[in-house]
Amino acid sequence: MACKPEVSGPTYVLGDIGTHAFYLNEVMTGLEVDSLACMRQSFIESRAPLEDNAHVMIKFKGGAVGTLWASAVNSGSMHQQKIRIVGSKASIEWWDEYPNQLRYEVQGEAPRVLERGMGYLYQDAEGVASNRVGGGHAEGYFESWANLYHRFALAFDAADRDDQEALAGIWFPGIDAGIEGVRLCEKCVESADQDAAWVSYK
Repeated sequence: MACKPEVSGPTYVLGDIGTHAFYLNEVMTGLEVDSLACMRQSFIESRAPLEDNAHVMIKFKGGAVGTLWASAVNSGSMHQQKIRIVGSKASIEWWDEYPNQLRYEVQGEAPRVLERGMGYLYQDAEGVASNRVGGGHAEGYFESWANLYHRFALAFDAADRDDQEALAGIWFPGIDAGIEGVRLCEKCVESADQDAAWVSYK
């Protein structure tokens, strides 16, 4: 990705990496952002004035808080896209380098690793249909794209037939996901330009 504002816009690592983690949060928690504060740094001279490292503190509506770290200078790391959700009684963590597993930690109990495709998981119809091979077998990146394209195809078909009921039952990321990614980048730039001041998200 070019590190030139006239090509990539006002951000580098936030737009290229941070938006993915931000979207994961939206899908997994449903929490809405109230305000954020962002620090951006350019450690590699050729990338300036755009950031190659960013830290974002987030306040969600309802009182929850979160942090987002996006970095292109995490030495030795291959691809550490992780999301950790901490609740009052338990926490979950997912890492895309181990896409079949979800770490589940209940306060006062030994951590558990939950495997994809197992009967002890929530068995909604959409989730079961997304499993292409049984649990215990490798499945991940390419299959996730195939599942997404399949949903797009079903949505196009339903729209062509003007079947609003079928269309409403198909989950896929829509234009709003892209709009929120752009908003994240704009608000982070606004905050960072004011020395990491808290700014309203909307």
